Amino acid sequence: MSNRWWRSVVVCAAGLTLVGCAPGTEGTTSTAPILTTTTPSTAPTTTESTTSRPDASTSTTTVPTTTTTTVAIEDLELVLTPVADGFDGPVLLVADPDGGADLVVEQTGRIVRRDAGRTPVLDIRSDVVAGGEQGLLGLAYHPDFAENRLAYVNYTGRGGQTVIEQFRVAGSGTFDPASRTVILEIAQPAGNHNGGMIAFGPEGYLWIGMGDGGGSDDRFGNGQRPDTLLGAMLRIAVGIDDVATYAIPPDNPYVNDDDGANEVWAIGLRNPWRFSFDGDVVWIGDVGQGTIEEVSRAPAGASGLNYGWPIMEGSTCFQSATCDESMLEIPVTEYDHGDGCSVTGGYVYRGDLIPELTGEYFYSDYCSGFLRSYSDARGDTDWTPMVGTTPNVSSFGVGGDGELYVISRSGAIYRLERAA
Repeated sequence: MSNRWWRSVVVCAAGLTLVGCAPGTEGTTSTAPILTTTTPSTAPTTTESTTSRPDASTSTTTVPTTTTTTVAIEDLELVLTPVADGFDGPVLLVADPDGGADLVVEQTGRIVRRDAGRTPVLDIRSDVVAGGEQGLLGLAYHPDFAENRLAYVNYTGRGGQTVIEQFRVAGSGTFDPASRTVILEIAQPAGNHNGGMIAFGPEGYLWIGMGDGGGSDDRFGNGQRPDTLLGAMLRIAVGIDDVATYAIPPDNPYVNDDDGANEVWAIGLRNPWRFSFDGDVVWIGDVGQGTIEEVSRAPAGASGLNYGWPIMEGSTCFQSATCDESMLEIPVTEYDHGDGCSVTGGYVYRGDLIPELTGEYFYSDYCSGFLRSYSDARGDTDWTPMVGTTPNVSSFGVGGDGELYVISRSGAIYRLERAA
């Protein structure tokens, strides 16, 4: 989107509010003004977005020059083609907005290119606690990147806290360390359920997926609390002229609630490790506890949604025989722990190589490594008997070629392709 509307934002100085902070649960480092503008009616879409999650030849993002003849989807023959290997705990692949080789996020604290030299563009390993579910976990480029050169990362700091940080990116694609700005810090009561994904939604705001704080059974009681930044989907405005850190979108559902955490957009999440946008729809892979893994879908513009945890785990009442699910978002698909242990959310396919898959949402499981897709028209389709399992699927990615990639935390990256 053009940054003209960002520049036209008027921040109401009299309306500056301290960021919500529940004692013993989370803390922040900045004040966040509330924007007094409304969300633009049109904006381009940006597609980015439990257990420890975090050699093939190098390839570029060029789409293979193949003549494609469409067939019925049930007659498709697919393959996961290895395209790169040797990464150090990769947890995400993101297209370079400048058109260079794709960027790979390594859990240990680096962002490197998917090129022959694994060229690093950012190295903050000295500032990152990595291992288990902690580390450098997310990367997102601002929708106005061509003009403002801003990028954002999500990592676990040395105190165990979630850190959202802003960088300015040089023309070479490297992150300028002198430009580092901490946007938001959130204290974590435990080392797991950190979420980790960040992505820009269709309205141009930055979304942050936050787990419930860790432990089991929603131990810290955050899942159903809109006055905490944990167990929630956060939504903030960043990259605004004259605003040092971030501002609160005026249509956030708790913006006028004195006891609410203004950054909160939705609640009831256990550990939304990976989420993504497809047009005006958000897809969330929320990691379950001991029984159910789930994928939810909702309009990105629907505020104040409740995804159910810990009232429910998936579509099943949690720790009680009955529960009121009337105001909860029920997942569109789920599976039990006979099929895996930790869902890895993916993306809706919109590539050119396999047009038959257009509209299919792909996801996997960290433990079992299956490959499945979901659509309303077909329900769930299991592609595993055809493509095989992939070890430790930590994430998916959409490359600069628009195609779908599968990332193994073991170090390899695969592209979904039509079998020869």
